[in-house]
Amino acid sequence: MDRLASIAENYKVYLVTGVIEREGYTLYCSVVFFDPQGCYLGKRRKLMPTTAERLVWGFGDGSTTPVFDTPIGKLGAIICWENKMPLLRTAMYAKGIEIYCAPNSDDREVWQPTVRHIAIEGGVFVLSAGQFCLRKDYPPPPEYLLTEWEDELQPDSVVAAGGSVIVAPSGEVLAGPNFEGEGLLTADLDLKDVARAKFSFDAVGHYSRPDILSLIVNERAMKPVTFTSHK
Repeated sequence: MDRLASIAENYKVYLVTGVIEREGYTLYCSVVFFDPQGCYLGKRRKLMPTTAERLVWGFGDGSTTPVFDTPIGKLGAIICWENKMPLLRTAMYAKGIEIYCAPNSDDREVWQPTVRHIAIEGGVFVLSAGQFCLRKDYPPPPEYLLTEWEDELQPDSVVAAGGSVIVAPSGEVLAGPNFEGEGLLTADLDLKDVARAKFSFDAVGHYSRPDILSLIVNERAMKPVTFTSHK
């Protein structure tokens, strides 16, 4: 965390990055946020680990679904396949998210229409950082067997092909997708494009029907043990 804070401060950037967080004896898939002064803003714990991840990671709760109001826009994140959860997306739209970060390890082509749809649905800029790695980035066998096709892999075999992309609220792709290797994507974001998009479609505003459809979000920390005191 100290190293990440230093990177944010040295480069004067808002840094949003995935980490594996440990609390007690439980691991969580999380995203952490830092401002350009290197100050830690907060975290986002993944609510629903994807498929076999549930064997390893704990479940987040509604207490870590922040949207940070920053000088560059309202910043938040949804992790990997959580982006397929429409109610979670709706909750983030209701918090006013404008710069929607979607770190991801799904390098399939189907991910691209997913994030383009989110950009249009939410009237948001989507920044999706796709994981790129080679077999040699992981421990060698037999300590670590990547998949059932481990025998076919060479050290330089691509095992996660990336697909990072930046999408405008209109659904226009501003940068990427990058399937060519590690890289840096940049784009100029005009927040007026958010207002323009929501003028036509605002999922939690003028295009909603709360008399028919509504959502309740529990933001309390769901602790397994609560201590009370008579003092």
